[in-house]
Amino acid sequence: MPRNLPLSALFSGVLALLVFGCLPRPGAAQLRPLDPMGWPTFEQPGGTFVVGAGFYTGQRVSLAGVEGRLAELGAFQVTWAYERVAVRLGGTLFRLFDDQHVFAEPYGDARPPDGTTRRDAGDIRVSTIIRLTAEEARVGVAFRFGTRLPTTDNREGLGRDQADFFATLGVHFHEGPMAVSIEGGAGVNGTREVRHEQVDPILFAASFMYEGGLVRPLVELTGQHDPRSSRDRRGNENIGEVRVGALIGGDRWIKITGARGWTSFSPDFGLSVLFGTRF
Repeated sequence: MPRNLPLSALFSGVLALLVFGCLPRPGAAQLRPLDPMGWPTFEQPGGTFVVGAGFYTGQRVSLAGVEGRLAELGAFQVTWAYERVAVRLGGTLFRLFDDQHVFAEPYGDARPPDGTTRRDAGDIRVSTIIRLTAEEARVGVAFRFGTRLPTTDNREGLGRDQADFFATLGVHFHEGPMAVSIEGGAGVNGTREVRHEQVDPILFAASFMYEGGLVRPLVELTGQHDPRSSRDRRGNENIGEVRVGALIGGDRWIKITGARGWTSFSPDFGLSVLFGTRF
């Protein structure tokens, strides 16, 4: 029997559980889900810097009540890792959104469509990742916690302008060239509702990478789900997407992924290109 069969079977089972067990009903999020914590952070001490851009179609913006095309420019991530602890600053510097369809009235001070492009700052996230197992452990465990800072303009409607907290626990399996990561946790999100000022979604992610050469194919799954919501809470939708792509390079790399959402508030299609380097 091949040695990597248990790992492949485990990945398939977890992926199926996440996709079919956590499928959100169309509900009430920031535009983009949290990225997986990224286990290469601990491959060697020091810093990494990543910058790039993404383009998404069929993206719904809940507070503005519109659907259209989203461009994220200056998506970045700076991480410094030392032994078992890594500190990370990430986010998106600039967002452009072209309204194409109206599906609801604006909410939370967001302006109605007027034929102009919506322009705003994106998310800024500060987080800490702590590896809980030894470096040589075949099964790694890490804990991540952090906050999403309020940086958006209520009038543009591209974000809630509320502070969020998130915490996730990740498990990493590595056998030969196969690497699988599974992650789950919870968030504490602010809302634009006066009578309901907090939403506590479940956060989940999984990734699969074949690390057999200079080009490393990968699959990522990430999203959030509010299990307690009996109705839509605008600005805190259930979101989820699958990303397929590749990481190309070594200490300097390019990551290219295509994204496909499976909820009504995730993009129909997305493409992102990120450039990274160690320092």
